[in-house]
Amino acid sequence: MGYIEEEKFIGTLVVDSEGYICGRVASFEITPDRVLMRLYKEVGEEKEVVDVEKLKEALMMFLFNKVSPKHEKKLYKKLRKELKLPSETPITEEELVAFARMLGLDIPTKKVRSVSRVNVDEPVDMELIEQVNESPLGKAVILKEPWEARRRGVPIVEGVPYKSTEEIKGKLVLDSMARIIGHAQKILIGRPLGLRVALETYREEEEVDFEALMEMLSSRFKNPKALFKQVAKDLGIKPDQVTRDHILSWAEMAGIEIPKKKVRKLVTKNILDLPWTAIRKIGDVILLNKSLEELLSGEALVRYAEESSA
Repeated sequence: MGYIEEEKFIGTLVVDSEGYICGRVASFEITPDRVLMRLYKEVGEEKEVVDVEKLKEALMMFLFNKVSPKHEKKLYKKLRKELKLPSETPITEEELVAFARMLGLDIPTKKVRSVSRVNVDEPVDMELIEQVNESPLGKAVILKEPWEARRRGVPIVEGVPYKSTEEIKGKLVLDSMARIIGHAQKILIGRPLGLRVALETYREEEEVDFEALMEMLSSRFKNPKALFKQVAKDLGIKPDQVTRDHILSWAEMAGIEIPKKKVRKLVTKNILDLPWTAIRKIGDVILLNKSLEELLSGEALVRYAEESSA
């Protein structure tokens, strides 16, 4: 391993020799005789919250039998009156829920996922690093030992037991040089079993910046209602039928320059079919026992080379 600037190591994925994720590098602790990596893990949590947009639509349908920006204002006016609120009081989720309960309506909900950082108590000695590398999909470290497997009490077994497509689909795949090369797609039937991997990269693309367009258009009209009326009039539809696509079409017809923004998209470059013998270990990720170049020159079969959005 060559020299790497400390700050460039932060956020690097750390995987043990069994393919289990130890965490990501948070910081370094330097002692007189060794260097330790402090790690963190990203923990996902799914919560059920009020679907405010659907709640507003349900209230408008109940009161006015119609959903539109015009009726949303009428909803707020009636809500303030029924809840005895001052006319300038901002309407939040709390007021909408209280009003819906007053009317005996069900409260629509949705699930949202949030990610938080949790520090890993035990640091990792830098001496345990086997490989460190970087690819367009990110930086990764592979350790020499089953550090995380031991922490979890996972039995260490020889070889690589067969897995089903459901068990491997979507797992990150790292080659022997610790390069993240893509994600596992499916198991292939043969002697031995095979593994299909999507070789991926990030591509920068331009797409319409709709928020910037609306901000630009808002400076030309007194309010959103005036914009919707103009779009509806020019396109021969009703104001409450105006959609995002209608606004984009109208802006293009009017000769307005549509603002664009650059986004990074994960794309599939090639599909790689590998024999099971090319797999070193399967844990949270799949570790291969050779470099990508070695696999491409020998065991692997490339299915196609067309880029597609992942």
